Amino acid sequence: MSRMIRCLVCVFAAGAVQAQMAHEVLLLVNKNSQPSLLVANTFAQVRQIPKMNIVYLDVPESAYGGTATVTPDEFTKLIWEPANAAAKERGIDGRILAWVYSVDFPIRVKTDPSDRKQMSVGGLTFMRNQMPGLSLVEEGKYLSKLFGGPNGRLKISLNSMSLGMHKNGLGMDSQVPPEAAYLQGGLGDRMPLPSMMLGYTGEKGTSVDTVLQTIMRGRASDYRGLRKGIHFVVSDDVRSKCREWQFYPAVNDLKQRGVEAVVTTNFPSGAENVMGLLMGAETVDPSAIKSFAPGAMAEHLTSWSAEFQKPQTKATQWLEAGATATAGAVVEPYSNSDKFPSARFFVHYASGCSMLESFYQSIACPLQSLLLGDPMAKPYAVPLGVKVLGANEITTDFTYFAKAESRVQNVEYLYSFLLDGKEIRGVSDDPTLYLRTGKLADGYHELRAVARIKHPVEFSASAEKPFAVNYMGRSVSVLPTIEKIGKHEHGIKVQAGGMELPEKLRLVSGEQVLDEKPYTEDAELVLNELLIGEGPNRIRAIAIYADGMEVSSAPVSFEIKFSAEP
Repeated sequence: MSRMIRCLVCVFAAGAVQAQMAHEVLLLVNKNSQPSLLVANTFAQVRQIPKMNIVYLDVPESAYGGTATVTPDEFTKLIWEPANAAAKERGIDGRILAWVYSVDFPIRVKTDPSDRKQMSVGGLTFMRNQMPGLSLVEEGKYLSKLFGGPNGRLKISLNSMSLGMHKNGLGMDSQVPPEAAYLQGGLGDRMPLPSMMLGYTGEKGTSVDTVLQTIMRGRASDYRGLRKGIHFVVSDDVRSKCREWQFYPAVNDLKQRGVEAVVTTNFPSGAENVMGLLMGAETVDPSAIKSFAPGAMAEHLTSWSAEFQKPQTKATQWLEAGATATAGAVVEPYSNSDKFPSARFFVHYASGCSMLESFYQSIACPLQSLLLGDPMAKPYAVPLGVKVLGANEITTDFTYFAKAESRVQNVEYLYSFLLDGKEIRGVSDDPTLYLRTGKLADGYHELRAVARIKHPVEFSASAEKPFAVNYMGRSVSVLPTIEKIGKHEHGIKVQAGGMELPEKLRLVSGEQVLDEKPYTEDAELVLNELLIGEGPNRIRAIAIYADGMEVSSAPVSFEIKFSAEP
C-alpha cells in the first residue's frame, strides 16, 4: 500500500541562497531506482533545483550493482549522451556548470585493463567524456584548470573563485599571475564539468537514510560555519607525510579569515562539532568522533576508500559518522597528494565557496576521485536575500522588480531572470524585467530572480514569484478530489475554464510526462507514484488547445511515502 499526503496549495515566493547556483546544476536521477528518485526529490526541494534541470536516466542495476563499474561505451550510452541531449533539448546546456548524481549510479569507468589507469565516473564527467593520456591519470600528472594550487606544477596559490568566474573570466583588466592568465578571459568552451554524488548506497556504502541526513546537514550548515574545529592529523604513515607540507600554510591562511585550525598528532576521539579533518591512514574509526558540525568535510587519504571490494576504511564511514562530505579514490591511487583534497580545501570553503567548488579548487588531478555528500553546502558564504515584487495575475504587459539585500555594505548586485526554468534575461545590474503578456501562454507561470554580489566568489540568492496570465481567458485547475485506483495509482481530474475547450490534457512533473489523454469533461489522468518516487513532489495539469497553446495549472504539492506493507 502507499500513502500520498496532499497539500493543494500553490508554491509561493520561496527564497534560496547559494554560492554555486541551483539553476547551474544538472541533477541526474536513475529512473529505475526508487532510492535514486527519493534522494533526488529531497535534494531538489532542499536546494530549489529547477524542475527543468532534473534529468531521468535509464541505468540498469548491472551498471551500479557489485563493483559499480561501466565501460567507456556504457558511460557514453547510459549517462553522457542522454543527459546532454536532455539539457540541449531544454535549452539549458549553456548554463550548466556542474552535474549532481543521485544514488544508484556507477562510480568507476574501466578505461584500461590496468586497475591503476581506470577513472571514476566523476573523472570522466570532468573531462567531458574525453579520456586524457591514461599514464597521466595513473601518475596524477594531469593538472586540472580549476585547481587553485600550489603543487609541483602550479607553484602559486590562486584566490578562491566560483565556477561561473572560472568559465566567464575575471575580466581582461584583472590582475592575475602569468601562470593563470587564462582566468582573465575565462575557460569558456574549455571549461571542465565538475560533479559530485549525493551518496553511495551499494556494497559497503551507507543507507539511503544516511544520504538523506547528509543532505539535511548540508542545508543546515549554510551561513553557520564554525570558526574552529578543523583538524590536520599527522603521523609517520606515508599517507600522512605526503600531505603534511600543506597543513601549516593552510592554518595561516585560515587564521587570516578568522578560522582556527590545528595540526596535531592526536586523532580527535571524543571531540564535538568537528568542522573538518584531513589525515592519512589505512584504517580509522570515524565513529570515535563524538559529533561533526553541519557542513563538515573529512577524508583520510588511503588507497581504496572508494573501492568497496577492497580492505581499508571506506570514505562512506565519515558520512555515517556525521560528516557532510568526503572523498576517496575508486582505484589504487598511490600516496599521491595530487589525487586528494589539499589542505587549501578549507581555505576555499572559508572564503564562501560551495562544497563542490572547494573540492575542485583543491584537487589537482580529480580523475580517480569519488566525491560524496552535499555539493551545495556553503557554511561560510555571505548571507544574501532577494525578493520579487509584482502582480499575482497579469492581463497586460507588466514589469517585475527584484530587490537584493545583504548585511555586507557597499556591494554591487547583479540580476538575472528565469521564466518557467528557462533563462530569459542574462546577468546585468538591472533589477527589473518587462514581460510581454501576448507572448506568454495563459495559466500558471514561475518567475525566478537570481541576485548575486559582484565578487570572484559569486554569493547569490534566488526567489520565485508565481503568477497567472489571463490574456485569452483560458485556465485549467486540478480538482481536489483524487481517487485511488491501484496500489500506486491515483486518478486526477481537472477543470478547464474559459469559452474554449482544450483538445488534450497532460499530467506532468517538471519535464516528465506522467499521462496524456484527449480532453473530455470527465477525463481522468493517472498518476503512477512509481514514476516520480517517494519524497516531496509536485504535479501540474496542462491543457493543450487547437492553436498549440499549453495552459498550465498551479502545481499541486504533496509527499509520497511508501508503506512497508507487502
